[in-house]
Amino acid sequence: MLLPISVKADETNSSTINYGSLSGMARFYYIFTPSYVKSGREDDYKVDGSAIGGHVKYTSPQFENFGVSSALYYVRDTKLNDTNDPNTMVSAGRFFTKDYSDKAVLGELNLFYKEKDHQLIAGRQRIDSPLTSAIITFMPNMFEALYYTNSQFDNVEFSLLHIDKMAYGTRAPVEFGLIGETTKTAGATQSALEIRGEFLPIEQQVLANTSAHTRGVSGFSLTNNSLKNTTIRVWDFYAYDIINMLYIDSMYKKSDGFLPYSIGAQYLNVRSVGDNLASSWLDASSATMVGLKFAFDYENISAYIAYNHSGNAKVLNPFGGDPAYTSSYFSRNGYRANVDAYKIGVDLKINNVLKIIASHADYGKSTTIGTFSPSQPLQAAALPQGNARESALLFSYNPMKQLNILTGPIYKTSEYYYASKQVRLLDLDLVITYRF
Repeated sequence: MLLPISVKADETNSSTINYGSLSGMARFYYIFTPSYVKSGREDDYKVDGSAIGGHVKYTSPQFENFGVSSALYYVRDTKLNDTNDPNTMVSAGRFFTKDYSDKAVLGELNLFYKEKDHQLIAGRQRIDSPLTSAIITFMPNMFEALYYTNSQFDNVEFSLLHIDKMAYGTRAPVEFGLIGETTKTAGATQSALEIRGEFLPIEQQVLANTSAHTRGVSGFSLTNNSLKNTTIRVWDFYAYDIINMLYIDSMYKKSDGFLPYSIGAQYLNVRSVGDNLASSWLDASSATMVGLKFAFDYENISAYIAYNHSGNAKVLNPFGGDPAYTSSYFSRNGYRANVDAYKIGVDLKINNVLKIIASHADYGKSTTIGTFSPSQPLQAAALPQGNARESALLFSYNPMKQLNILTGPIYKTSEYYYASKQVRLLDLDLVITYRF
């Protein structure tokens, strides 16, 4: 590992040799024993998922504005999981492997060019966009891509990109099974249990089909801040012969005055394109979701209320993104068909190091067919039978800038039933994160 060092030339003169920078994250997960998944099974599932891992990222010094960057991601079992009990469900979203063994992944490796108004990245990288970014455990979805950003114009920034390959991150099985409940709307269109960390062509990752051949994904974005206190963003991803994803949002922020507040609006449309390779998964040739959000700050309280509405067709969502205002830790129901979703949230700052985070989301009942796929034996997909809700009460402790300790219960009810009973989840975690 190379760090900046100072070399003393003599008693009065010294020069600095820059070997680049090192950054990263170390994270520990532990699920407490009360956690469970209840359904119509004869024996309810207990939940385990203790894991430790993180990543180390190296960024070289720049020469004529060029540089290289790489990041190694790693996760392993803490040996606290009961992997041999058929009535214990191990949280697969915290590992890279199906058998929960340790694994390292070179998730980032790229050449970049960076100066005041232009940035170009070529190679393995994380793409920060509403269509690719969401909650992560250890490694997010990564992409082999060419990504250009331009900020030379006043109040306007735009980007162009082309993605050839994608690697599913650690949380993909949760986005497919528990969050998505096999609806293919929550960020993954396959479980990816055995291929996480592997950079495969876009069509193989989206369609779970090794015989399909497409030209990847081309996209652009535009961010405009020319209106006072207002930011407007546009993102478009064109996955050749599969789908086109168009996302637009706007945010108005009033930061001065007695009650600082913000108002947001969002629009997401997905339509089948070209050879319509995903047509068998779609309810219609086009699907839409819209949303509104109002947030405010008062003294040591931050609060918000959000709403999402979807049309008569589900929104296919294959790249891991989660822009919906009403999404929660284990529920992304806003992308399903015929949903009116509501969410409220409050952050209460107790002091400089302790914060309470509370939220409640109500998704009602969609018309999207799905099933609780982690349970065995697997039942046939069916229409929802119950109302989906999720509540959380978390405690966030920051004893120092780099260290965060997060714990608390999350309770979820699923739309779907298993063996004639509604599936319910209780998750009580301890997450310790150190960033450097």
